[in-house]
Amino acid sequence: MRAGDIGSRSSLLSLTAVLLLSLTSCGESGNEKREYSIPESLCGVNVGTDLLAPFMPPGKRIHQAEDETATIIWSCEVSVDGKDVFRIGRESWEPGWSTRRFALRHAYVQPEHEATDKSYVYSDKGAVATVRCTEKGGDRDLFLVVKAGENTAGEEAMEKFVIAYREEFLKSDPCADER
Repeated sequence: MRAGDIGSRSSLLSLTAVLLLSLTSCGESGNEKREYSIPESLCGVNVGTDLLAPFMPPGKRIHQAEDETATIIWSCEVSVDGKDVFRIGRESWEPGWSTRRFALRHAYVQPEHEATDKSYVYSDKGAVATVRCTEKGGDRDLFLVVKAGENTAGEEAMEKFVIAYREEFLKSDPCADER
């Protein structure tokens, strides 16, 4: 056996040990648990825990906070252990804007998919849905903006959420204030 062979084997063993330790460390962080209960409603809109759960990370405490400081903008921030993880917003906007255009220009959501009726767009990180108040005699339309922090749930979960949220939101007659 040559001296170079021993050095190479030693380096290979060291590298293998480092890789194994890295994999073990990754596994431990994956064992974190969700110690809080997922709410049925998101700042007053009942969406059900099954649609919200994919976006909620492990942690101890969940908090919802509404912000209604502006007359045309409302938002609901969800945080886990003090870190913002999910946001829903509603913006009242002038008529004529497509959902895709609003998503790109004002919501900073990069839509990768669009509903065939163009009522919503979505990607894995966000979604925008339109509520046409102008079709009901209003002078403005509403845009629902959804953003997920670190979404590991994917596009399908985002699409299901935005569809359900929009449907539930429409039950509250949201255009009443726009008329």
